[in-house]
Amino acid sequence: MIRATICTRVQIATGLVVLSLACQATPPAAAPCPPAAAAPSAEAAEPSAPAAPAPAKLVVKNSELIQLHSEQTGRDYEIIVGLPESYAKEPERRYPVLYLLDGQWDFNLINALSGGLRYDKVAPDFLIVGISYAGDAPDYGKLRGEDYTPTRSHPSYASEPYGGDGAKFLQFLEQNILPSVEQRYRVDTSQRILSGSSLGGLFALYALIEKPDLPQTYLSLSPAVGWDERYIFKREREFRAQHARLQKRVWLSVGELEWTDYVKNDKEFFAQFDKSRYEDVALRVQVVPGERHAGVKPEAYNRALRFAFEPWAATQKHD
Repeated sequence: MIRATICTRVQIATGLVVLSLACQATPPAAAPCPPAAAAPSAEAAEPSAPAAPAPAKLVVKNSELIQLHSEQTGRDYEIIVGLPESYAKEPERRYPVLYLLDGQWDFNLINALSGGLRYDKVAPDFLIVGISYAGDAPDYGKLRGEDYTPTRSHPSYASEPYGGDGAKFLQFLEQNILPSVEQRYRVDTSQRILSGSSLGGLFALYALIEKPDLPQTYLSLSPAVGWDERYIFKREREFRAQHARLQKRVWLSVGELEWTDYVKNDKEFFAQFDKSRYEDVALRVQVVPGERHAGVKPEAYNRALRFAFEPWAATQKHD
């Protein structure tokens, strides 16, 4: 019996068939009487400590995941939906919705910020819809570089040209993402917000110019307006020549300590947009002091969301 037990353990540990066959060979002759068993050592006599339970996976409360394939871009996406706590308790209520680019990075940030904003009564309960990519190990940098850019270009920092699927992604946003979310959830479609940072900020500006009636509020943080020889500068001038009125809320910001040329491009675009003097636009421009390209996001999003909900906050009573 001892020999069979040992062989069974070896077989499980190694998976080698040859060891299993050796165990099944002709049994040996009867063994002599075994010697007297030795007394167990003190170490062997002590019971082993129970194994610690494996850590449980953390689940983001009140969140859901939608999988979407885009015929326009040919890519697969994950749509992360964050619901406010009141959603299940108030079945007749409809909510503002924030469509958030780079959801893989910024969903948790906005989800955390929203609680404080609601507590301080500077923002209502709202849905967060983070747009991300599906797959085991998606290359977020490459994928967003294709989706969030309006033209194909070869920046000096890249080894080869990339980008140019902005029109396809905008079509996917309008024809697939918005309907998928707004058919499933109680969204107030008159209170849509589109937000993004860096290339996402560039896409927010591109969407504002190409589809100004899609959301009501556009939040563009640290937009990469230098893309393709400052393409978005030209498009904004062309747009302004045909649109004197822009009844939207528009947020533009950049970190004070981002790359020198990057900040220069952003400031020049902000000035151009401001000088366009669109009728009925609610525009807020902010340079966030002491912040660089990624670290600027918590403060910039905090301020941008406050700006987005200023009309609502003005109706609230504060202690």
